Amino acid sequence: MKNILSILICFFCITKIHAQELKGDLSYQYMYAKQWDKAIQTYNFSRPTITNKQPLFMHGASISLSYIFKSPKHLKHGILLSYSNFYSKATNLNSSNLLVLHFMKLGYLMHYENTEKMKGLYIEAIFGANSSALYRNLNQSAFIYDDTHSKAFSIGAEASLKIGYYIKLKNNFYISPFVCFAYAPYVYSPNTEVVINQTKSLSSKNWTSILNTQIGMAFHFKNNQ
Repeated sequence: MKNILSILICFFCITKIHAQELKGDLSYQYMYAKQWDKAIQTYNFSRPTITNKQPLFMHGASISLSYIFKSPKHLKHGILLSYSNFYSKATNLNSSNLLVLHFMKLGYLMHYENTEKMKGLYIEAIFGANSSALYRNLNQSAFIYDDTHSKAFSIGAEASLKIGYYIKLKNNFYISPFVCFAYAPYVYSPNTEVVINQTKSLSSKNWTSILNTQIGMAFHFKNNQ
C-alpha cells in the first residue's frame, strides 16, 4: 500500500506544474466478476462444514489521480492512474481464510465541461488497461501451494463513464461528488481459481468480465492561468 501511495504522489508532483486541472478521487467501489464469484462459490460448496462462507469480491475502495491537459476547448484530454483494493475474509473454528485483491489502472480520459450550459456538471469517458494481483493468507500466513506463495495476476482493458458536479471551495480548489460506471469485457486471469480453490478450469473460465460502480468524492486543483 505504501508503494502505491508513493507512485500516486510522484505522479501528482511531476504533473502539477503543467496541468490545467489535477484531480484526486476517493471512492467506494462495487464489483461484479462472474467467473471469480463462481470460484468462491465452488470453494464454499465444497466445504459444507464451514459455518461462515467466504464472501464474494463485491465491496472495495479506490483512489486515483488525474491530469488534464491545458486546452481552450470544452472537451479536454488527460491521463489517469488508479488503485483499488478488495478483501474477502472468512473466519471459522481454527481457520481464517483471507483473499486480498489489488487493482492498478492506467487510462486515457476525455473530460467535457461547459460552464455556461452545464452549470458545474462534468462528464469523463475513460479508457485504460488494468491489472490485478490476488493473494491468499491462511491463518495469518501466506498460503503455500506447489511449494510457492499462492498468487494470481490478471490483465485486461476497461471503459468507464464518470459524471460529477463541481462545488467551489476557494480560489482554484473544488470538490465534486461523482458516480462512475465501468466495464471490462475480458480480463485474463488463468490462476485465480487456483489461488481460491486449488483447482484449474473446474468451476470457472481462465478469464472474466468485470462490472464496476463507484460513488465518491473528487478534489480538484484548477490552473486557470
